[in-house]
Amino acid sequence: MREILTFPKSPIAAIAHTDVHRVMRRYFELAQDFIVASLAVVLLIVMVQGLWVLARLAFVLGSNPAEVLSQIILLFVMVELFRTLIFYLHEHRVAVPLMLEVAIVSELREILLNQPTALNAQVYANALLLAVLGSLLLAYHLIRPPEPAATEST
Repeated sequence: MREILTFPKSPIAAIAHTDVHRVMRRYFELAQDFIVASLAVVLLIVMVQGLWVLARLAFVLGSNPAEVLSQIILLFVMVELFRTLIFYLHEHRVAVPLMLEVAIVSELREILLNQPTALNAQVYANALLLAVLGSLLLAYHLIRPPEPAATEST
């Protein structure tokens, strides 16, 4: 007579063959959420440091307004990136308008830092980039599907 070998129950044996993809997706999504949450914490710490640098530039060192304004815009970029990370944690997708806004503000910061002295190819490239980013943002707001109207409950 042949004996039937039985194996002790293992966590892998409890997962049906068809559920492997669902289980793996859940673990990978948790890993992604952990990474994004860690990035948000690091970005929050960097924003606090940037706020400290801004206060020192403005009040202690008495820097010129262009440096202070550049630091303020850098903080706005970081706030927009933080909003993007929070939105990703909530929706599990990246919002196109948020990323376009970050790109526009970043490009404006670069223009403020490296102010052009003459009309050259870099100036035209910056203008074209801002025009394209602005057009994409406008197109997104014109084309996006309308959001469902919220009904008031009484």
